[in-house]
Amino acid sequence: MTAHSIDTRCRSIWSAVGRSFVVLASVCLFCPVAQAGYTVLDGAPVTQGQMRVAEDDFDELKATLPSPSQCFTLKETRVEADVSGVLARVRVSQVFKNPYSERLEALYVFPLPENCAVDAYSFQIGERLIVGEVKRKEDARREYEQARDEGRKAALLEQERANVFSQAVANIPPDGEVTVNIEYVHPLEIDEDRYVFRFPMVVGPRYIPGEPLSRPSVGRGWAADTDQVPDASRITPDFLPEGMRNGNDVFVTVNVDAAMPIQEIVPVTHELDIQRTSETQTVATLKNQSTIADKDFVIEYRLAGEQSTLASLVHRPAESEAGYVMLALQPKWSIEPAEITPREVIVVLDTSGSMNGPAISQLRLFAQHVLDHLNPQDEFRMIAFNNHATAFRQDSVVATDANVQAAKQFVRGLRASGGTKLLPALQLALGGNADEQARPRYMILLTDALVGNDHSILRYLQNPEFQDARVFPIGFGAAPNDYLINRAAEMGRGFSMQVNNQDNAGEIARRFNERTSQPYMTDLQIDWGGLVIKDQVPSRLPDLYAGKPLVVLGRYETSAMGTVRLQGNVLGQAVEMELELDLPTQEVAHDSIGPIWARQRIRQIWNRDVGHETPQGREEITALGLRHQLMTQYTSFIAVEKELSETPQGSLISESVPVMMPEGMTEKSVGRSRAVARSARSIPPAASAVAGGTAPQRPVAVDNAAPSMPPPSGPSSSSSRPRQSPSGGSNFSGASGGGGGGPIGPVTAIFSIGGAGAAAMMRRRKARNATERTR
Repeated sequence: MTAHSIDTRCRSIWSAVGRSFVVLASVCLFCPVAQAGYTVLDGAPVTQGQMRVAEDDFDELKATLPSPSQCFTLKETRVEADVSGVLARVRVSQVFKNPYSERLEALYVFPLPENCAVDAYSFQIGERLIVGEVKRKEDARREYEQARDEGRKAALLEQERANVFSQAVANIPPDGEVTVNIEYVHPLEIDEDRYVFRFPMVVGPRYIPGEPLSRPSVGRGWAADTDQVPDASRITPDFLPEGMRNGNDVFVTVNVDAAMPIQEIVPVTHELDIQRTSETQTVATLKNQSTIADKDFVIEYRLAGEQSTLASLVHRPAESEAGYVMLALQPKWSIEPAEITPREVIVVLDTSGSMNGPAISQLRLFAQHVLDHLNPQDEFRMIAFNNHATAFRQDSVVATDANVQAAKQFVRGLRASGGTKLLPALQLALGGNADEQARPRYMILLTDALVGNDHSILRYLQNPEFQDARVFPIGFGAAPNDYLINRAAEMGRGFSMQVNNQDNAGEIARRFNERTSQPYMTDLQIDWGGLVIKDQVPSRLPDLYAGKPLVVLGRYETSAMGTVRLQGNVLGQAVEMELELDLPTQEVAHDSIGPIWARQRIRQIWNRDVGHETPQGREEITALGLRHQLMTQYTSFIAVEKELSETPQGSLISESVPVMMPEGMTEKSVGRSRAVARSARSIPPAASAVAGGTAPQRPVAVDNAAPSMPPPSGPSSSSSRPRQSPSGGSNFSGASGGGGGGPIGPVTAIFSIGGAGAAAMMRRRKARNATERTR
């Protein structure tokens, strides 16, 4: 089949698909079809409607098409998570199907949690399992391209951002299927007694600032590379218009072993079937078996009891190898309200187009609750931004009732449109002189953070003149950028939270206000009591807020027992806690602690150099990735069949998988953003993509071999109780704290982890170091 005939066939297919989907989407506007959301309001179920093609109609549509379209290349995604204690091990299987009569190379951009450690990768075709290994990014790409061009089956997994990954699967045979398996481990989000598991499903469209570069773009995305985002084309996958979906059915199962009685399980974003297998264990699956990938999957559970014991986990595979230790603890304290120090509170509000719909409604509610809970002695500023920043008042004002009411009126008048120029807004918010009376500055950033220039923003927050400020990012929407949200909190020595479209923004704001009204613990230090701990992460302990845990990891080589002391200050009063810690000669359980430590160490190095990467940092991260077989900015997973299983026939079609539009966004405004991005560049045929609402990128047929892959790009929240979602339109263009009066009370800790339960979860893929099972 020639490239011309394939192109002609795809045009006719897409024309048929477009007409069919227009009809189906129109029907969806006027009749109730699928329910795609679930939340709880005061114990009563509340469903959230979702415009989508009904499943029966969708299956019928696929069956009546003259031949499958590229929309259905990614057939399904299966997610199985084992949650035990404070960690989750997650296995993701992506099934790619080739609907063509030629060989297929499938390209896919997708999200994973920004704090996850991806430590296993393989793909299966028929009965054969090909296990991947981590290599330097440039070596892995070179090996993949060679195997692809030779006709061998291969898969390549690369990290574009800490939460954005790209995958290429080569030489899927005609009418054949390949299942790609990804495995990772990550710590849960924890807020008091609330534990949150979050699985991201879609990469939201990013606002890409800067001037287009003169060179060709390095990826196939809809945005041109710019001087501010040189890899923009690798983090902007093509997406379908609202009301349309691809063939990716997502199945999710979450197994929870809490080791303590589970008080409550809350389906935050999706309707679930929940089976309580015991007092401490439960299994949650999607009620409708599958869902569409247009928003993050979030489930929350709470443990019984207000106080629990300290968590300390240790892993050491053998005496000849290093061991790893993890401490998770949460001191508690309370103070008299009169002791609260007056603050300057700076509220920065994202009113860009991507925030329209439920997100901007949630933002307005949250901001008004923040204003209602300012202390009378506080001063505050408010800055709304999209393409331009608009301040409520030129300078800070005292939180009098009149000023607060005027500010609430300012918030109620906010509407979402335009681009997301976040960095200039931060420069306006933090660029002025700090209070001469040493009034602490709290910056509350309300945003979905869907921007491409993450690194320059994080670099800005590290400027020495901002060390007096505390940054509290609050993420909004169906698929916020958790990389920027969480890292900004970390570098700004605050904490982050997320507000989904289904959440009660007022309830989350109440918890936020409670926490930020309490003083934080400063000057934290750990005295290891004679135990020799190396490469402690974090090396410098952060400030600690009421209700938020402190997690510390490290390596050890010498077995010993000792007393560990955590010391800190709250308003000048000393706080201390002790625990006995045993570093054994061997402990085979909890083997995910090693990858978690390595990932956190990589995070530490990256944060140090972000926006100004150094050869030393690159080599440190690369060495950690290779030693622990982890995905990093500079290392990739590569899986290749060693020998040809069959003689390659015909041409190789290269195709990018389009992603879903995140819930609440529309094609109208996103299309404008993409059209602007495209106008400054010439798009080669091999990289053609969606523009301004046209059909997604057509597959490209290449005689003998696919075009060379673009070169590798360089490195470039707390829990939320679900509540009823406000409604809104769409337009886009580019945690409860302690409280009460009295003196500082006894210090307690947060977690209790059953050894057996954790050990059950902390298993590694048995085939991790295996070679091909069958040729």
